[in-house]
Amino acid sequence: MTSAAAEVPSGIDGLTVQWLTAALGAPVIEVEAEQIAQDSGFSSLLYRLHLTGDGVPPTLIAKLPAQSEARGAMEMLGGYRRELAFYQEVAGHAPMETPQVYTARMVAGTADFVLLLEDLQHWDNADHLAGLSINQARVCIDALAGLHAWSIRDADVRALEGFPSIDTPIARDLLVPAFEPGWRVYVEKSSAQVPPAVAAFAEQFAEHAGDALTALSERSMLLHGDIRADNLFFDGDRVKVVDFQFAARGAGAADIAYLVSQGLPTDVRRGHDEQLVRDYLGRLAEYGVGEYPFDEAWRHYRYAVAYLMVLPVITLNGWDALPERSRALCLTLTDRAVATIGEIDALEVFA
Repeated sequence: MTSAAAEVPSGIDGLTVQWLTAALGAPVIEVEAEQIAQDSGFSSLLYRLHLTGDGVPPTLIAKLPAQSEARGAMEMLGGYRRELAFYQEVAGHAPMETPQVYTARMVAGTADFVLLLEDLQHWDNADHLAGLSINQARVCIDALAGLHAWSIRDADVRALEGFPSIDTPIARDLLVPAFEPGWRVYVEKSSAQVPPAVAAFAEQFAEHAGDALTALSERSMLLHGDIRADNLFFDGDRVKVVDFQFAARGAGAADIAYLVSQGLPTDVRRGHDEQLVRDYLGRLAEYGVGEYPFDEAWRHYRYAVAYLMVLPVITLNGWDALPERSRALCLTLTDRAVATIGEIDALEVFA
């Protein structure tokens, strides 16, 4: 075993009191691990560690790679590497609050990693199925604007090298082709009415996705990439954001589109899309980025609303293995995306 491998346990049993003492730099006397988020964590294993010791937090969150097919998929997508790069190079520098990072380690050339993070159990973890409020969306938009602005104004270029473009061969060659069978599952399982124009778009999704990816790579801001309500922890008007496995570079309005179109219930979102984009641009300007005009951002927003429907839809391909809540969540997010596409005339950008 190499020294690097020895520093990264192969599983939860490797997070011993000795390993934790070395990682935290403080003596851990006892540790008890409790697995959490078993119905929502697809690509990683999450544990709450209950610690006893001198000068150590009472609880921590440990994040480890999945021991399932998701592990190989995340390795291929570079998801684990992206998240480690975010916690190592971005967290604590960009004006977006994240959990405190106690250790972030990975064995080069493998999917083996370990993250020890602040436990946010006393914060309000948003429920993606229930959806966000408008105020929560605005708080999150403020945080995203800070991240995006930092990435193009203040970030060391080397800090961004670990994040690919939103437009990658994997997105075009693997994610996009997976849309068609996932859409068939959606049509079969959902009771929602799909407008004819959106149904026609979905049937030709692979033909249109390339145009969206090209447009969304016209700018090179650092995106969260998976800004779901489940990844947000609120304390009044503060938010801490987690899960950076899909962090990428692209047009900032893509993050806003995903947050708003799938994170807000349709009746909460309806009629607010344009104003929320303007709110985002206003916050960018306050951070010193004023050269993102509304017409361009709105075009990116509409492209992203239509394209990012791909994320819940392709997850539906695993219908038989999905827990009930995950099934309901994917159907609900797709319902919201479909409604948004129709209501903001998103398909006009593909004409």
